[in-house]
Amino acid sequence: MNYIEDRKHALEILEWGAKENPGPWVNHSINVASATEYILKELNNKGHNLNVDLGYNAALVHDIGRYKGFTKSVIHSYDGYNYMSNLGFSGNANICVTHSFPQGNKNIEIAAEWSLVPDYMKHKLVEVLNNNQHYDLYNKVITLCDALADSEGFTTLEKRLVSVGLRHGTTTYTSQHWGGYYLIKEEIESLIDQSIYTLLPNVEDSIYTSIY
Repeated sequence: MNYIEDRKHALEILEWGAKENPGPWVNHSINVASATEYILKELNNKGHNLNVDLGYNAALVHDIGRYKGFTKSVIHSYDGYNYMSNLGFSGNANICVTHSFPQGNKNIEIAAEWSLVPDYMKHKLVEVLNNNQHYDLYNKVITLCDALADSEGFTTLEKRLVSVGLRHGTTTYTSQHWGGYYLIKEEIESLIDQSIYTLLPNVEDSIYTSIY
């Protein structure tokens, strides 16, 4: 699979998306990329061999589907998949989808506002997830970091998830969806032998900022 390797190129794509649809998702994407970089570097310190630039760039454009506008559902994942696929970056296209599904292809119906997604989009998203049944560390780290960063900076998993729930609403499946992030968190922390929060500078500042 092809991934964006040049940081300048990834930033140019994000800047294009920001012009199409300005909003907090842009700074969120930058912060997710920064969190991803911190965690990937620590994983490398623990003996893994990960391409930090590849992960940073994938995180930077993980929400690029929002160039088409705001939606509470995972439709932006479908739009991002198509956009990155058309650019020839199949690896980045997959991450546009996988970051929205912390449990992979299990319990797909628990995804945010799944009922709002048209059937043809559901079929494609399910196909992508079925082809990526076993998330690699890039997918896992970016999925986790999506819930560790907002437009203001780094934040705790609890605050980020509750903030999204308050703004977008919750369903009977929300607790299961959130549980997927904690499973990834536990796995990553077992690999780095420390709390992920020790890697995110000033993450404690998030307790003083608004939850909305």
